[in-house]
Amino acid sequence: MEKHYLLYGHGGSYNHGAEAITRTTIAMLRRLSQDCRVTLSTHFAGQDREFAIPADEFVERDPHGITNAEIYAHTIEKITANTIGLHVGGDNYCYNNWQRWAEIHYALIERNAKSILWSCSIDPEMINREILGALRTHHLITAREGETYRTLLNHGLSNVLKVSDIAFDLSQEHVDLRLDNYVALNISPLIAKRNALVRAAYQALLDFILDDTDMDIALVPHVVQPVDNDYAELCLLETRGSKRVTLVSDKLSAGQYKSIIGGARFCVAARTHALIAAYSLNVPSLAVGYSVKSKGIAGDLGMGEYVVQTDQIIKESELIAKFRELIINETGIVSRLKEQIPEYTKNVVNEKALEWMV
Repeated sequence: MEKHYLLYGHGGSYNHGAEAITRTTIAMLRRLSQDCRVTLSTHFAGQDREFAIPADEFVERDPHGITNAEIYAHTIEKITANTIGLHVGGDNYCYNNWQRWAEIHYALIERNAKSILWSCSIDPEMINREILGALRTHHLITAREGETYRTLLNHGLSNVLKVSDIAFDLSQEHVDLRLDNYVALNISPLIAKRNALVRAAYQALLDFILDDTDMDIALVPHVVQPVDNDYAELCLLETRGSKRVTLVSDKLSAGQYKSIIGGARFCVAARTHALIAAYSLNVPSLAVGYSVKSKGIAGDLGMGEYVVQTDQIIKESELIAKFRELIINETGIVSRLKEQIPEYTKNVVNEKALEWMV
C-alpha cells in the first residue's frame, strides 16, 4: 500500500525557516519510501510552488471558514487510516492559536491515522491542562532542543524523543555575494515590536562594526511574509550609504540564505533558522532571542552565554558588549562547533523516530 504523509502546520515558504523544515522533512520521507505520496497543508501554496517544495499535492486553508474544522476542511478530508501526519510548524504550540493545529491532530486520531508533533519547541508558560491533553494524545513528539524536552518530561509525557532541528540537515545553494570578511546581521519585526530599544541596539551594533572593525556587513532577511517582514525591518537601519553594507535580496531560498550566512565570520540573528544555518556551518553566533527555541538550541550547543533575550535589552550597547565577546572567543567557539555539529546533526532523526514513519 502506498504510504501517505500529511505535513501540516506550515504557513508558507516566505518563512524560510518553515521552508527549511518542510524541505528537509520531505527529503527524509523520500529516503524512507521513494514512492510515498506527500500532501502539504499550507496557508500559501503559491509561495511553496515558487520555491519548488517537492510535495505531491498542496491543500490550502479556507479563509472564509469560521471554525477550525471549516478552515482546515480540505486538509482533514485528505486523512485516511493509512495517513501519517507530521505537524511541521516548529513552534506553533508556543502561541495562543495552537488549537487550530490540534483540530487536524484530533482528526488524525479519530481516523486511526498516526499523529506526530515534529521537530518542535513548546513554551513552558503555555502548558496547561488543555494543551497537555493534546500533547499526550500524539503518538510521538520530537523535541528539537533540551528546554522543550525537559519541560515535557517534567509534565509526565512519555511520548517524547529528543532530536536536533531537522533544518540542520538543509543543503546550501551557492550565492555569489562577493564578500569575504563579514558579519551576517538579521533582525525580525517581532523583536522590534516587543522592545523599542531593539532597533537602536542593532543600529549601535552596525555602527560599531563599521567604525571599530574592518568587517563588512550582510543584512540577511529570513522571513518575508507581508505581515512579518525582516527585509522591511532591515531597511530601517541607517547604513550611511557605506559600500561595506550589503542588503541581501528578499527573493532567495532557505538554502541560498544558508550559503550566505555560512560564509560569514560572525552571525547576529533573531530568527532561529538563520542561527541554525550559522551553527551548522560553524559560524560564531549571537542569538537575539524571544522564545524557548533560540535559548534551547543555543544551550544544547554550549552557546547559551551568547543569547540576548529581547526583553532584557535595556540599553543600546547590549549587543555590542556581547558581540565583543564573540570576537574575543572566536577561535574557541569555532573549534567547539566543529567538534559538536557533526554528531548533533546526526540526531535530526533517530531510529526510534523512524519506527513511527513506516
